[in-house]
Amino acid sequence: MVLSLAAVVFRVYDVQQVYGRSLKKAADQVIDVTKPLLAPRGAILDAQGNEIAYDVPAYYVDIQLQNVRPYAAQAAAILAPILGTSESSLVALLSRDDSPSEWIQLPTPVEATVKEKLAAAFNAHAWAPDAKKIAWYNDITFTPTEQRVYPYDEFAANAIGYVSKGTGQSGVELEYNKLLAGKNGVMSYQQDPTGVPLPGSLHITQAAKPGDNVQLTIDDTIQGYVEHEMDSLMAKYQPAHAAIIVSDPQTGAILAISSRPTFNPNQYWKASLDALSQNWAVSSAFEPGSTFKPFVLAAALQTNSIGLYQTFTSGQITIDNQTIHDWNYTGWGTLTFQQALEESSNVGFSKIALALGWPNMNKYLNLFGFTQPTGIDLPNEATSLLFPKSEQGQLELATAGFGQGIAVTPLQQIAAMDAIANGGKLMRPYIMQKITTPSGKVVEQTKPTVVRDGFLSQQVIDEVRQSMVLDVSDPKHGIDSGAAIPGYEVAGKTGTAQIVDPTTGQYYSNRFETSFIGFAPANNPKVVVYVTVYWPKTAPDEAWGSTVAIPPAKAILQECLNYYHIPPTGSISVAQDMQGAGQVQYVETPNIVGMTSAQAKQTLANDGLTGMFVGTSGTVTRQWPEAGIQVAKGSKLYGLFQNAAGTTVAMPNLTGLSLRDATNLLAALGLNIHPSGSGYVVSQSVAAGTTVHIGSGVDVTLKP
Repeated sequence: MVLSLAAVVFRVYDVQQVYGRSLKKAADQVIDVTKPLLAPRGAILDAQGNEIAYDVPAYYVDIQLQNVRPYAAQAAAILAPILGTSESSLVALLSRDDSPSEWIQLPTPVEATVKEKLAAAFNAHAWAPDAKKIAWYNDITFTPTEQRVYPYDEFAANAIGYVSKGTGQSGVELEYNKLLAGKNGVMSYQQDPTGVPLPGSLHITQAAKPGDNVQLTIDDTIQGYVEHEMDSLMAKYQPAHAAIIVSDPQTGAILAISSRPTFNPNQYWKASLDALSQNWAVSSAFEPGSTFKPFVLAAALQTNSIGLYQTFTSGQITIDNQTIHDWNYTGWGTLTFQQALEESSNVGFSKIALALGWPNMNKYLNLFGFTQPTGIDLPNEATSLLFPKSEQGQLELATAGFGQGIAVTPLQQIAAMDAIANGGKLMRPYIMQKITTPSGKVVEQTKPTVVRDGFLSQQVIDEVRQSMVLDVSDPKHGIDSGAAIPGYEVAGKTGTAQIVDPTTGQYYSNRFETSFIGFAPANNPKVVVYVTVYWPKTAPDEAWGSTVAIPPAKAILQECLNYYHIPPTGSISVAQDMQGAGQVQYVETPNIVGMTSAQAKQTLANDGLTGMFVGTSGTVTRQWPEAGIQVAKGSKLYGLFQNAAGTTVAMPNLTGLSLRDATNLLAALGLNIHPSGSGYVVSQSVAAGTTVHIGSGVDVTLKP
């Protein structure tokens, strides 16, 4: 809110009147005082022009304790509801006797309506009706100031930031503080020895210059989608922290950005230091995991280090006496490098990275923007942590190929993915759309900045996009089908990375960072979405990017497609379209928890799904995948008839099961599998029916 000159004059008049009423009739001497005249702070607006941070007139409140202290409890009972604070804290404040003077100031300013209520309460002295009536203005004074208001509370709070004592402390409020703050003026007046200004003595010797307004690229509708999904995943998984970013890949504009933990900037003093000081979308770097694989694939294709349809043997690879396994331990036999992305094969990307080599790896880390901060106009941007040249061995090269051992930021990842989505231009992310004066004159406007272009051919871009689409839509090899949106081509990739214990330098066995990055429509992307969830509190077998990060990302993508009125193309499965076959039909996994065996089987059959169950009596206590996941019709769902609170389970009979079925069934039970061979299970180290503790492992042998 920008104050007019008339409003400023009124506030100056108000200062004279309020202080004038408290003037002693006889003054021993006159003191000349010069003080700053506060400039109204500029507003922050969203992309639609809605004010999301603005100033309103407010007042610092000073209370004279001498007459109030004896009635602290009674006064607090009346004043606390007016101030919106607790009686106990107000009693403590009004009872203080350690102040060097008899005056105390309330910790935060109050708005005009609260000021009037306080004035009326002091005028009435309702807490001491029998006491000698003393004029209220001897007990309370009001000093004009400005109060920052954030009408949507936590809405994009970590990006917008907050103001303390007239100065921006974080986010946009800090980044553009000089422009928002304007320039204070100077006022002078005379006061008596008690500090009370003399009537008629106030003069404005230099007028204040109001601050400029800052309009952001944040779209309030898309930000609303993001905040809703963020609240849902925080309630469900209670992660240590999380971040979601939505960008326009054509320009680099940030359409939505959210971070947790967060805070209410209207009451920032109640927030944790972590929430106030960290914007996890901007100021954190961590191992990306498999969301890094599309960039490695692009680099290898561009340098002709590999062919997209070149084959390799998956499963495991030994480098410098260290064995790297695929996430399912045994792999999928012979795959193409395109299928390596679909299956998220760490072995495949180790081989891609080794073929790429360190010189090319370093070159494309730089070209994709991973060697320096993005330059976004937000404070405290972090940068990456990459292997120094002295540590660039073959093992480090292989692990970097699947996003392990290096740390990058969410902003770096979304900027790099913008380049794949928009045809090869690395854009600088930005959040300020324009800056205007209080009268509406545009003084600065952000133009999209191309950091570099031409480092990827259109053929390579098309091949990487196609591979990411297949990861979502290919029913045979794609593992991220949960991100599929019927009628649209979605390009995506999940990531699941182990978290390093900072005290030991080793990876935690049960803490993961899960993520998803993708865009839609794949052939003409409108938005890029990145979701990262750091240490979700869920069972290790459920802490996957596909189960934790895909649901919110998919919801945001779908809502954005609807919001932009992008019609569906009618094509759901790119893989089957390419083969000239029919479309894959996707269904949402039902919730069968609490059902009997017969009910669960019938419910699954109604949706075109099959089931595999452990136990036959009672009701289902656990299922995998969980309810609400998009899967292809004909997929198998696993259910458990078992006391959910138990610490032991009965080992199932795994004989004849495929590795995938055995792995998923044991995961549903909370057990681990250690496979050898390929094909179908022919033996297991723990006999069927044996009672074992949850978390135990079983060795299985598979043969064709």
